[in-house]
Amino acid sequence: MYSYNTRISFSESDEKLELKIPALLNFFQDAAIFEAEEGSINMEYLQERHLAWLLGSWQIVIERRPRLGERVIVSTTPYAFKGFIGYRNFTLTTESSEILAKAASIWTLVDIEKMRPARPSEEILAGYEIGPKLEMEYEPRRIDLTGEGTPREPFFIRQNQIDSNHHVNNEEYVNMAMEYLDESWHVIQVRAEYKKPAYLHDTLIPVIYEQENRMQVQLTNEQHETLCIVEFTHE
Repeated sequence: MYSYNTRISFSESDEKLELKIPALLNFFQDAAIFEAEEGSINMEYLQERHLAWLLGSWQIVIERRPRLGERVIVSTTPYAFKGFIGYRNFTLTTESSEILAKAASIWTLVDIEKMRPARPSEEILAGYEIGPKLEMEYEPRRIDLTGEGTPREPFFIRQNQIDSNHHVNNEEYVNMAMEYLDESWHVIQVRAEYKKPAYLHDTLIPVIYEQENRMQVQLTNEQHETLCIVEFTHE
């Protein structure tokens, strides 16, 4: 398991001075990157071989969002590889071991020149320390849309939403989807299924599906292709 310590900053806090959900995703994403950078299979290693681990899905269970100034520990463990797919868990805990959030994620190793899945070599697999699978109630990778969707106003992808893979960062999709949340909702789980990347200046069309304690946001392009589905479960 790889871990790093941090403290909830003002810029990571919402109007209630609690950790923003997109900031939580960034904590988890950073943990995976930090682990890679301290090992042999870092960003430079992958880029030299035209490879990248692309996120396929998130399932994040939120027990409590820490408040401004709280000291927390972010941890991650890859727990399995199957073909070109990698499975990784994350946790956010207090210094007294209270679990604040836990997550399951599925990643695909991709040849970014051919934009095709690539089977990891023995050298790549040896560069990751496999740990035990986290105990949690795992949801399916696929998110099935429920009910009839309501399209909302389209919007454009901006430069500050693009990452080093030259497309929209996975956290940004969740951030965009959160625009449609009711402020009174207490979100207890976030799921995201990534299907196709969005690029600079693309037009995205959000379609909203609402149920009693759940909201799904389908982000589509002008060709009506689904790029990402984000699902929020709330109380």
